[in-house]
Amino acid sequence: MAKPDFSAEFGRWFVDHLGSHVAFLARAGALAVGMAWLAVIERVPGPAIWTRRAGHLQSVYVLPDYRDRGIGAALVTEALQEAAKHGLDYVIVHPSERSFPLYRRLGFRETGGELEADLRTARSPS
Repeated sequence: MAKPDFSAEFGRWFVDHLGSHVAFLARAGALAVGMAWLAVIERVPGPAIWTRRAGHLQSVYVLPDYRDRGIGAALVTEALQEAAKHGLDYVIVHPSERSFPLYRRLGFRETGGELEADLRTARSPS
């Protein structure tokens, strides 16, 4: 997809997901240097607890020249504070190997209770 096409499509996606995704942007002056997204997930109600909500931290990224300056930590911290405001039960993240220490420092821990089926491996090229 060409960049102008991506920009237009992303703009439409953003508007369509304003109710389920919260965006965080880090700036250095006028330059956007980092971002993070918090997807708010409405979980199936349970008999004891009707409202069950969780978060999925997605697309945390800092430009390479701006890494190791606390920007990623600030983005994740803001996202966690927003998650608390939304009353989320927990926030999950699928970190890169490089980012594991960051998430651990900020209170994330491996639970051993999550399994994932990667459906991309079953798709055939279009």
